[in-house]
Amino acid sequence: MRTWIHFLSAALLLFVAASCATYGGAGQQEVMEEISYPPYSGPKKRIAVLEFDNDIAYRWWDRSWQIEDKLTEMVITELMKTNQFIVVERGALDEILAEQDLGASGRVRQETAARVGDLLGAQVLVKGTVTEFIERESGGAGGIAISGIGIGGSSHTGHVAIDVRLIDSTTGQILQSHRAEGKIKSTGIGGIAFFSGVVFGGTTYKKTALGQATRQAVQNAVSFVLDNTESLPWEGRVVKVEGNKVYVNAGYNMNISEGTFLTLYSKGEDLIDPATGLSLGSSLTKAGTIRIIQVSDKFSVAEVVEGSGFKRGDILKIQ
Repeated sequence: MRTWIHFLSAALLLFVAASCATYGGAGQQEVMEEISYPPYSGPKKRIAVLEFDNDIAYRWWDRSWQIEDKLTEMVITELMKTNQFIVVERGALDEILAEQDLGASGRVRQETAARVGDLLGAQVLVKGTVTEFIERESGGAGGIAISGIGIGGSSHTGHVAIDVRLIDSTTGQILQSHRAEGKIKSTGIGGIAFFSGVVFGGTTYKKTALGQATRQAVQNAVSFVLDNTESLPWEGRVVKVEGNKVYVNAGYNMNISEGTFLTLYSKGEDLIDPATGLSLGSSLTKAGTIRIIQVSDKFSVAEVVEGSGFKRGDILKIQ
């Protein structure tokens, strides 16, 4: 009789464990709320997010989840939700990186970052390194663990950290750096992230402490980007010039509207530091003013108000 009782008890515990694995478990957990971004109608800035590096020791889930790639995509998605940026498509970015002999890894040296940014038309490059990605279990007195699921008084703490850097696309220099962290603790009956069948970013994963910490770290990284690009002036480029018409590489997609006046600057020779070989930037000479008269989805047409000698690649700034 006792054997059957033990068998039924074990079966019940396995059922509870499976339920936790499917639905994320019960118990108390700090819940990371979704950030609601305020409406934005100003001109969108163009940025590029390079694929993140992974600076943590590989474990079995690291390779199957490809966390550096997935976190890169999560940051891109979150940046687009702010409605303040045009994020360079990954396909275009990979193509440019390949042309710059950097491969798809996105590893950008300072001496080539400026060329990458220039070719992409991006004002800022965003680069990150994953430095923490772990979930720990503690406590659990009187409880048990079945198939990686804690049952009883245990708690799980998820910790994710990304070292984020903003790189000047003109000089390749690091403008700002920040450690974006997420740390969430859950208690009681709950599933942990590292068990068979869990998909990174999936519904079950999001309900775990590690999933919540991941979201927190991503939102922290995006808040850092927002704070440090807010004062950055908008820039566009001249696509081509036909007589009195100037074609601009920004349209409705970047919140450009008819009647907008743009100041046009000709870029001078790149100034290269003889000691380091790094770009120090270049001089900009005001060449004239144009006014937007026609807006399409991805480009606009402007008329010349003053100045001449405009050419493809000239830099545009909103007056």
